[in-house]
Amino acid sequence: MKVYSNFDALEVKTPTACGMGNFDGVHLGHQRLIHELVTRADKEGLESFVVTFEPHPLKILSPKDAPPLITSLEQKKKLIESYGVKNLLLIPFTKKFSQMSYEEFINRILIEKLNAKLIVVGYNFQFGSGGKGTAENLKSIGLQKGFETLIVPPVTVNGRIVSSTLIRNMIESGKMKEAKTLLGRPFSIRGKVVKGEAIGRKLGFPTANVFLSPQIIKPAFGVYAVLVSRDGAIYRGVANIGQKPTFRNKAGACNITLEVHIFDFDEQIYGEEIEVYFIERIREEKAFQDVESLALQVKMDIVKARSILDLLQKSRQNAPDFNRGMNGGLQFFSGYAKI
Repeated sequence: MKVYSNFDALEVKTPTACGMGNFDGVHLGHQRLIHELVTRADKEGLESFVVTFEPHPLKILSPKDAPPLITSLEQKKKLIESYGVKNLLLIPFTKKFSQMSYEEFINRILIEKLNAKLIVVGYNFQFGSGGKGTAENLKSIGLQKGFETLIVPPVTVNGRIVSSTLIRNMIESGKMKEAKTLLGRPFSIRGKVVKGEAIGRKLGFPTANVFLSPQIIKPAFGVYAVLVSRDGAIYRGVANIGQKPTFRNKAGACNITLEVHIFDFDEQIYGEEIEVYFIERIREEKAFQDVESLALQVKMDIVKARSILDLLQKSRQNAPDFNRGMNGGLQFFSGYAKI
């Protein structure tokens, strides 16, 4: 997939099909839109483009209201590519860009730069200065300008419309199974392994401390059964995300940390990037009276996590393997089933 970030320098000669949106999380609703885009593009001989904005528009327009992100930019790229999209246009969202009217956006970017013949958007898509541009505006103008607009209806699961907002609420509540149902895959955090305080190793359970981007959403504090991707290999483990209340220092420091104990693994991976997939929450984070009590609880957490992941592995016999976006590929958790 080719990635572009300067639309001024872009001038596409080949007729295109363009799908537009924020695509945070690349959830089932986004996947439906991308499927329609790629299917129609292939059928009609059009070059497929996904058009999105970086950063999230609210980060510029109203920073205090900007939501935490479900996917990092790199994760988003890999997920979109995994669905067969040929091109991705990341439009730098600035104050100046936000003042562009929707009519100018259509003429200058969609028609002049992208040579769009088909535009695919969600039912609630808004664009242009003040969000005045809508899917219906696109459809109406398209009839005059010679492009077709396909409006994708909402996707519902168990009677609820799939949305990034709903998924964020689930993640922040620790409801990983529910979030997975709407994402079509487990929620994950990707980050570099950094040096920590080696508390886990002292307790007999060495952990990888994963750097947490301040822009990415954090699950509810607690202990989770997880799968870990490293260099294309998948490992099982248990993770704690929170503020380590048992070891909080006298100054009351409360940095949020993600610590992962990878089962049957004892390699030095400082500086490497890993991706942690949250499968199921085991318990809330809590403070213990002493390290012996904590060590005993960690042992029980490991037993529980192994049980959860054993059941996941056994279920693969009755469900197809899946992965949209793991390392940009279509194979997911070799040996694991659809969760």
